[in-house]
Amino acid sequence: MDKAYPRDFFQVGRVRVQLTNDDGSPVNPAIRTKKQLMIQIAELVPKHHGRTKKQEPVAGPSVTTTNKKNKKKK
Repeated sequence: MDKAYPRDFFQVGRVRVQLTNDDGSPVNPAIRTKKQLMIQIAELVPKHHGRTKKQEPVAGPSVTTTNKKNKKKK
């Protein structure tokens, strides 16, 4: 219960993954180590629907830049 994510501390918990069965055999033969699991997850992240759908432009006040005149100190 004392585990939390740094960016959103209201979201508590963690993810646990079972890599091997009780007899020591891998649950998924393609993923035998934590590193292989992280590589597989990293390949899936860009394909997630939240990252692939087009984001609509945010409506808000536009920022305008003003040119300042070069003033010399006297």
